[in-house]
Amino acid sequence: MATALGEAKGEKVIVFRYKSKVRYRSKRGHRQAYTKILVNEIIKGAGE
Repeated sequence: MATALGEAKGEKVIVFRYKSKVRYRSKRGHRQAYTKILVNEIIKGAGE
């Protein structure tokens, strides 16, 4: 059993692509969205 505490964003990750001899450079940032949860109780299943 768990309770959702809310949504948040993770650490920023820099995505940098580069190709030599072609003058190609691309820089982009990304922050993954995630849901923070609190585990209240661990229930053992019937088959275990």
